[in-house]
Amino acid sequence: MGQKRQIFLLGTVAGILIGVLLFVLIYLLFYLGNNISFNKIAYNVDVDSAVNQAIEKASPSVVGIVRIINEKESGTGSGVIYKITNKYAYIVTNHHVVKDAEKIEVAFQNELRREAKLIGDDLISDLAVIRIPKGNITDYMEFSDSDNLHVGEFVFAIGNPLGLNFYGSATLGIVSSKERLIPIDVDKDGESDWFAHVIQTDAAINPGNSGGALVNVAGKLVGINSMKIAGSQVEGIGFSIPTKIVLKVINDIENYGEVIRPFIGIHLFSVNKLTAENKSEIGLEYLTNGVYVNDVVPDSSAKRAGIKINDVITKIDGTVIKDVSDFRYQVYQKALGDVIKITIIRNNKALDLNLVLQKK
Repeated sequence: MGQKRQIFLLGTVAGILIGVLLFVLIYLLFYLGNNISFNKIAYNVDVDSAVNQAIEKASPSVVGIVRIINEKESGTGSGVIYKITNKYAYIVTNHHVVKDAEKIEVAFQNELRREAKLIGDDLISDLAVIRIPKGNITDYMEFSDSDNLHVGEFVFAIGNPLGLNFYGSATLGIVSSKERLIPIDVDKDGESDWFAHVIQTDAAINPGNSGGALVNVAGKLVGINSMKIAGSQVEGIGFSIPTKIVLKVINDIENYGEVIRPFIGIHLFSVNKLTAENKSEIGLEYLTNGVYVNDVVPDSSAKRAGIKINDVITKIDGTVIKDVSDFRYQVYQKALGDVIKITIIRNNKALDLNLVLQKK
């Protein structure tokens, strides 16, 4: 009898403990579940609010660009008003949007159009600056430092995809990469001429978006959209020219009508594009990287530094040079007046030469 009583008491205590544990578990699940849901709702509201405010702030500064050839529209794109003076509104867009235009018009959401003047354009950066009379324009886009972007940060593209019928469209995405080097082959000879330094985003960028704005959640410009990779096997990859490059280009164009870059004064071939016979003739069979000097311009920076025909440039300031586009990219990172150390191979011997970067 005593043993049965003990078993009964133990069972009762165990039942109470299990009941308490179940109650605590259910309470915690209910409490945490409600708080998780609340936090999610609060987060979504904050993000939606920030995006809406940023789009409302930035959209009025994004306009349509119309290229006219032979008195006919030959293409449309987007542009960003970035500065207003007493007389003019200045707009940055893509070089390829206004290329070969006989007339450029800026289109607004109310279907008003104004003829624009081309201040200057730049093939290498794919940027151009145009201006229109200020009129009653009051909105312009503020710049944000693209170096402060973070991978995963929300951004959105504003422009006119597929033409002016979709004027002012906005698409949301994230920064996929802050620094992406894209090889550009301008003359279509199968060899890249330089590397474009761009921001990669998954925000939708379609034809017509070129020249439009990539904007952060503060409503400030972080890039000018360009070069959409499109194809059946590639989606969600768009590119934008970062503001640190945009600012340099537009300042040069405003001041000089063109972008001022260092001029070396040499004609080059990529070593990896030379045939085995070519390499054998100049004794370079063992080289796989570098650029071969085919010609040197008289009275140029290269000539004054001592570079000669048949030299092979292998390094700039200790950085290995892979090919012609890599050489140009490294040089274009420098400023006029900089002294760079160029490592060359001459008669199978390595030499270091100091070269002062000057404009053409």
